[in-house]
Amino acid sequence: MGEYRVPSPLQFEKVANFRDMGGHTTHDGRRLARGRLFRAGHLGHATDADVALLEPFGLRRVFDFRTARDIEIEGADRLTSQAESVLLPMPDPARGADIRELMENAGPDDMDRLFGDGKAERMMIESAAGLVRERREPYSLFLKALAHDAHVPALFHCSAGKDRAGWAGSVVLLTLGVPEDQVIEQYLLSNRAGEEIIERSKQNGNAWWHDALAPLIGVREAYIQASFDAVTDDWGDFDTYLSQGLGITDEERAAIRANLLE
Repeated sequence: MGEYRVPSPLQFEKVANFRDMGGHTTHDGRRLARGRLFRAGHLGHATDADVALLEPFGLRRVFDFRTARDIEIEGADRLTSQAESVLLPMPDPARGADIRELMENAGPDDMDRLFGDGKAERMMIESAAGLVRERREPYSLFLKALAHDAHVPALFHCSAGKDRAGWAGSVVLLTLGVPEDQVIEQYLLSNRAGEEIIERSKQNGNAWWHDALAPLIGVREAYIQASFDAVTDDWGDFDTYLSQGLGITDEERAAIRANLLE
């Protein structure tokens, strides 16, 4: 079985965390084709040059997991000429106030109280499990859309492209039959973008930055493991989660494999 090779990132100006999902191998020796499925952060700040970089991919659908509030803050996606936007909004499933709202409204004196002493990591672990249990409808609609050949090539994203989009990417790979170690590897690639965000914030002396926020900016294996554990605890295995939790039929799963694998 071939080893997954991370493609060299394109040099976008205002699009973060972009990558082609292609290259992953499945248990039965097939491969996710390049140029069929992409993931990224939001396209609300995309420049003309960024849109031009995306144009050759021939995107037909851009799946946006952001809420109306996210879009209000970040802007609607700037789309390529053939792409249609599909809104599948997912509020943060973590208990209490939305993590984003906490980050935006917290002052320097609040950082340790809200996010220190492991609180931020626990929030992210809880949120990762909540995506599995509480956001089944948008993930179901996303997968069902990928069963239609007319909807690919496709790109999917949330705000940073790491949490809501992180589970979306994991669900697709597991649906295709990609081994779990590759799923984790793909998930952790978002740390490349997270490290850049943290470094830029420190260099720019942003008043809002605090080291206690680091668990919220990147991703950790404990987060994706929390999602795996939620699947196992509630459904027993991924196949049951896919069929009963998300309502994906055997025919739809076969169609997704046919559309994305080579």
